[in-house]
Amino acid sequence: MNRIKYIVLSLLLVTGSSVFADEFVKDEIMDELLQNVKVEKPYVNNKYNYESAEMVPVKLGITEKITTKRDELYDNQPVVLLLKKPVKYNNKVILDRGERFTANVATYNSRGMNGIPAAIILENFKCEKIDNKKLSGVYVKRGANLTPMVLPIKWALTPIPGVGSLTNFIFGGNATIKPKNTITIYYHPEW
Repeated sequence: MNRIKYIVLSLLLVTGSSVFADEFVKDEIMDELLQNVKVEKPYVNNKYNYESAEMVPVKLGITEKITTKRDELYDNQPVVLLLKKPVKYNNKVILDRGERFTANVATYNSRGMNGIPAAIILENFKCEKIDNKKLSGVYVKRGANLTPMVLPIKWALTPIPGVGSLTNFIFGGNATIKPKNTITIYYHPEW
């Protein structure tokens, strides 16, 4: 009998605390920080023309180097890019070289232990001269991945107590996007 009471009481405590948790959990710090911040959601084009697979590559270059080496990156950070080559469709120039584009740092992650690399992801590309609904693409830049080198060493050293964990101090490479890097997105003229 006591066993049944214990099980019922445990279930009530576990389920009851999760049901009413929203009333008790408040994040005043984030509420205060985001009180006057305007958040713009990226545009999502849900009305694709799947009959047309026509796409024109758009080659871009970033104006200033961004890297995960320093703590200067943040999510949704605006980035300015310039067009490297003119964009042509049906022998007609749509965009000239040097045209200004903007994008956002969708997210980034810093390098991790055991050789895991850092990464920077750019998305939400925009240009004032064309319809932004016709642009698609995401750019991902990763640092050096040392995991294939580190994990076999870790596995070989694991039988020796405490030594296998020393590979935790080997970090992956930082991600850096330089102006000389070519960022390719696509323009869909028939969308």
